[in-house]
Amino acid sequence: MNIPIDKQQSLLTTAFGVLLKNLGPQKTSQLWQVLNPLMGDYLNDRQKLFRRESVSSLYKEAKKNNRK
Repeated sequence: MNIPIDKQQSLLTTAFGVLLKNLGPQKTSQLWQVLNPLMGDYLNDRQKLFRRESVSSLYKEAKKNNRK
């Protein structure tokens, strides 16, 4: 079964919203690690991923992407 990418993204966005609301960020990230062991360790990689970002810049980017 092939699901179009835009529907997959919508599904993932909705699912992670539910997870974040009910589990909180720590348990959601732990679950993500269980489900995606080959993608790396987000808790260790996040410093590299966001080293040049501020809370303000991340907020602006999230707000911009939320409009799509």
